[in-house]
Amino acid sequence: MPSGSKRYIRQILKFLVPAGLVLFAVACATIVSPTGGPKDITPPKMLSSQPRIFSTNFKGNKIVLNFDEYVVLKTPEKYLLISPPLGKLPDIKVKGHSVVIKLADSLRSNTTYNFYLGDAIVDIAENNPITNFNFAFSTGPDIDSLSLSGNVTDALTRKPAKDALVMLYTDFTDSIPMKQIPVYVSRTTEKGNFHLNNLAWGKYRAVALLDGNSDYMYNLPTEMIGFCSDTVQPYYNAIDLSDTNAVKQADLGKQLLVAINLFPEPDSIQRIQKSVMASKNRLSVAFRYSMSSPGFRALNVPDSLPWAVQEWNRTNDTLNAWLLNKPDTLKLEVSNKGIVVDTIRISTTMKVSGKPKNTAAAIPLRFSSSLNGGNLEYNRPLLLSFANPLKEYSLNALSLSRMSKDTSIIVPIIKFTDSIHRHLLVSYKWNSTDKYNLYIPKNAFTDIYRDTCDSTHLFFQMKPIDEYGNFAVTINRTDKSYPVIIQLLSEKGLVVDQRIINSEKRVDFGLLAPAKYGLKAIMDTNGNGRWDTGQFIKKLQPERVLVHPKIFEVRTNWELEETWDL
Repeated sequence: MPSGSKRYIRQILKFLVPAGLVLFAVACATIVSPTGGPKDITPPKMLSSQPRIFSTNFKGNKIVLNFDEYVVLKTPEKYLLISPPLGKLPDIKVKGHSVVIKLADSLRSNTTYNFYLGDAIVDIAENNPITNFNFAFSTGPDIDSLSLSGNVTDALTRKPAKDALVMLYTDFTDSIPMKQIPVYVSRTTEKGNFHLNNLAWGKYRAVALLDGNSDYMYNLPTEMIGFCSDTVQPYYNAIDLSDTNAVKQADLGKQLLVAINLFPEPDSIQRIQKSVMASKNRLSVAFRYSMSSPGFRALNVPDSLPWAVQEWNRTNDTLNAWLLNKPDTLKLEVSNKGIVVDTIRISTTMKVSGKPKNTAAAIPLRFSSSLNGGNLEYNRPLLLSFANPLKEYSLNALSLSRMSKDTSIIVPIIKFTDSIHRHLLVSYKWNSTDKYNLYIPKNAFTDIYRDTCDSTHLFFQMKPIDEYGNFAVTINRTDKSYPVIIQLLSEKGLVVDQRIINSEKRVDFGLLAPAKYGLKAIMDTNGNGRWDTGQFIKKLQPERVLVHPKIFEVRTNWELEETWDL
């Protein structure tokens, strides 16, 4: 190797070696966070308590629960249930590894108490909860050890009722849930299950309640309630309902499991639920019940002037009124069968967000159609719905043509379906292989506010029949003394179609768009064509509702049949 090259290498090494030593020293001095072990998922464990759990002859006014690590209370107001309930809530605090409960109310003698804290006690590091924590003791020589389990559901939707109170009473007076707190109480889980522990032997009245003001009593019109028609009795076999299938797996007779349906009480008084200016000139008023003989009087519009053009929805419980003489604030008296129901006072000026628009510019009359992406449902007419009632129109100005090599004009049936001329029907014997063009010229329609439509072309084609599926269900039932309402539901639970059957068994829903559907059956025992809720004081249960456990998938060009035993 040439001497020059050796000198060059020696110079490089003189630089690299000290630099490497410095980097090595820095690396050795760098503090690296420990990787640690697996995440702590173990909840706190109770080591001891004063008094001991399930102890008897307790006479104190303080309860201390000691755990194996530091704990905190997470929303105890949400979880805390004391059974039997106390008149005054206790003071609950955390001291290090302990939860201290100071009683503000005296305890009953010879009574078993159960303090349920649910998931409120968690460790301070990872928030691991003690699931369904409860603590029981007795003020007498014996501790009660019976249990009661069951499920609470919404009577109409059949969905589990979460966070409902299940309350037991030894007083069987009809109105007792409105006057007194219960003897025992529990709360339902997310799946609607409930479990009551440490109950005394005897017969009880069972009531479920969605308690709106947390006072353990049924005293608000908005609260939903449910009850068992017969008395219930606790049993010795306790069930842990944290498991979804616990009820089914339990070795118990069905008579031991309590099933309660929650329902809203009917309000016999007609009420206005909502009144709002839905658009610039349209007032929308929603009522609690259908209006049989409605009457309206604008108190601040002269009687000699018409105040609005009115339109009711299909169920006659919502009014749309297009205002003709519009004061800044409308005072409207509403009556039904000549009896004044309510008085509306509503501002008719709508707030406009963003930059102010040029009010002098003409606003075209808007309308919507029954087309879906340029497709018309099979064998259905084309429906046009205008934003406002029409005052002037020229139906002869509309032109419908078949789009082919030789465009041909065809003559459909065109007519309004309502008295205020807002819904226009265009009927023709459509062919799924043809494409159509409906031409609406400018100014063909003028509404009551003198707004006119722009020229519009509607291009569409009827969907062929093989893009639909068929779904039919055969209903088997032993009791045919009343009608049954069979509802076809969307995947989100909305009613798509409804049929009422009496003696017939088969329900054919005809052509359906490919989708997933559900089924609901309502036992219409009074034959009025709708579901009726219950009445607590009259001991009247809501009409029974069944939801089919299966979801049905309707496919294109496919026939689906199902048999349902009610």
